[in-house]
Amino acid sequence: MAVDIALVLRSEHRRLRELAARCGRTSRGFHDPPSDLQKALRAHVLAAAAEVYPTAAQKSTANGWPAQEFAEIRKAAEANTISADELVRAVEDLVDAEMQFVVPAVESLELNARRRMGKVFRMRRDANLRNGDPGSRRRRSQTELYEMARRAGVEHRSSMTQAQLQEALEARSRHR
Repeated sequence: MAVDIALVLRSEHRRLRELAARCGRTSRGFHDPPSDLQKALRAHVLAAAAEVYPTAAQKSTANGWPAQEFAEIRKAAEANTISADELVRAVEDLVDAEMQFVVPAVESLELNARRRMGKVFRMRRDANLRNGDPGSRRRRSQTELYEMARRAGVEHRSSMTQAQLQEALEARSRHR
């Protein structure tokens, strides 16, 4: 697993682009591509803003630092109501800006500093993904969902699909 921050960022860019490509397709089951993309984008931006962006901003003073552009991307990542097209554009802008400004700046750091930054970035990104929005869906088996629905007293649970059970449980928790 890559720990050099330049390699980690490139890997993240591929992952974000893959999620962005999924936004145009329909999905079945528990996957909500725009929601997954927003969660990944938010986790990436928050992790990068903590240490990577400030370090890169110091290193790239000659090229100019697009602070406004990164602020707009962060705002898009944290917005609750944003269209899938706007999310995809935000990802494209983020990847372009990071490839132009951040990656060259961090590549000029010593290897040990890049490795440390890569580890810190991954830990923060993973923590942000785990602690994402409280309404995010956890993947549970149909049996587990059925048992939860039984305990909650959901009617007609035996004829429900996995997605319907999840929705019924979420609706129950919202009404309490």
